[in-house]
Amino acid sequence: MAHKLNNSRRTIAVDFDGVIADYNGYKGPGVLGAPRPDVREAMRTLKKEGWKIIINTTRGEAEISKYLAEHGIPYDEFNSNSDYKTQGVKPVADVYWDDRAVCYSGDARKDLDAIRNFKTWSGRE
Repeated sequence: MAHKLNNSRRTIAVDFDGVIADYNGYKGPGVLGAPRPDVREAMRTLKKEGWKIIINTTRGEAEISKYLAEHGIPYDEFNSNSDYKTQGVKPVADVYWDDRAVCYSGDARKDLDAIRNFKTWSGRE
């Protein structure tokens, strides 16, 4: 089981659009991209390993919970981590899996180039 030193579960926050589902721009409520099979399998593996999975999205839970169930995509919570109460809106996680992220390298000057030249995995800006 994926536990940390304090015996809490390892937690991953997974972005919906662009990671779980294909995404090519917002097309309106209920218009959702096809599920990414590689991501679904990775999430299933993490769930079997004991990870807590948070769906991190700007969409509402009602809009995507049926989609996740229909496609067999495991999750525990939406946009929050009930194990950690915070004052902000960002859920606490050990890892954030997002198609629009730049990982801080420890040198912000170096990161500026990555930020300025950023493209998602699919080549979108």
